[in-house]
Amino acid sequence: MRKEFKIMLYGLGKVGRQVLAMLNHLDLPVALAALSDSSACLTGDPLTSQLVENAIRAKEAGERLSHFPGSQPLSALPALFTEDLIIIDTSVVKDMDWKDALNKGCRLVFANKNALSAPWRQAKHLFSNPNVRYEATVGAGLPVIASLASQVASGDPITRVEGVMSGTLGFLCSRLEQGASYSQAVRDAYDAGYTEPDPRDDLSGFDVLRKTLILARTAGWQMEKEEVEVLPLYDERLLGMPLADFFEASALLNADYAAMAKTAAENGNTLRYLATVTARGGRIGLREVAENSALGALNGPGNYFAFYSRNYNPDPLVIAGPGAGATVTANGVINDIIALIQKDSGRP
Repeated sequence: MRKEFKIMLYGLGKVGRQVLAMLNHLDLPVALAALSDSSACLTGDPLTSQLVENAIRAKEAGERLSHFPGSQPLSALPALFTEDLIIIDTSVVKDMDWKDALNKGCRLVFANKNALSAPWRQAKHLFSNPNVRYEATVGAGLPVIASLASQVASGDPITRVEGVMSGTLGFLCSRLEQGASYSQAVRDAYDAGYTEPDPRDDLSGFDVLRKTLILARTAGWQMEKEEVEVLPLYDERLLGMPLADFFEASALLNADYAAMAKTAAENGNTLRYLATVTARGGRIGLREVAENSALGALNGPGNYFAFYSRNYNPDPLVIAGPGAGATVTANGVINDIIALIQKDSGRP
């Protein structure tokens, strides 16, 4: 008889809801024991399908679980922390501490990048615990973390990691390459649903910084964010204003980015928002790359990751593909759940 696991889902946004939909169509030894957002939780042994459907509809309508009938405070969650619990964190919460859950033998699957990119003293235990998996934090459903971790485990030391890690900014670069103005490219990305509600959250490079830190730490480097230089895709003139004003004011940068795109094209190059990191630190920003290179061939929101090592040099191990979207991100989460179940059963 195979072991049964309970599932706690923390975060009921697009990714969390997609994870639930996928779990419903898979024959896995799991039962949903809790749903939670940052305000409250619902628990059951297991939760009924009707209750789950009602909770999903409430979240889709913009409601918080604290307003849902029968919800409990988050302080009720630790009572569920047992060795047969798999916690899935698809939230964007920054201050959730899962140490107690891990100490009690819970498994933990992250799509949330915040805990893993926190200061090293807070995050280090997550990178050394076999019950923690976080494939969906970088590259959505692409096997980025698994491939990098496998290289490290094989004794092949990583020397450099390089990548286009933001589907949003990849789309923006493609639009600039096609001749769109900066302000139009930003608006197109927003209208297509690629950006955060405020595009400046993407344009700041902060999300790429979090992914870069996670990759660096997976490679074995105890890196802090201060060791990575980040060059945002806007300047101080666009700070601190309402969103509507930002869209209008973004035209102030049209000439600058048009000139950069023109210069790159004249050099036989194109622009990519590239992250590069080694054990000594990193740099994230807009750079020219050869138009006929693998990076130059990227189109739209595609991601590209290159791992250089003792064995993969001068040609790196490359992983490329769709790096954004709720469906592919949820697929990465599901793969981690399956890996944890198989590990417990002794299967490879």
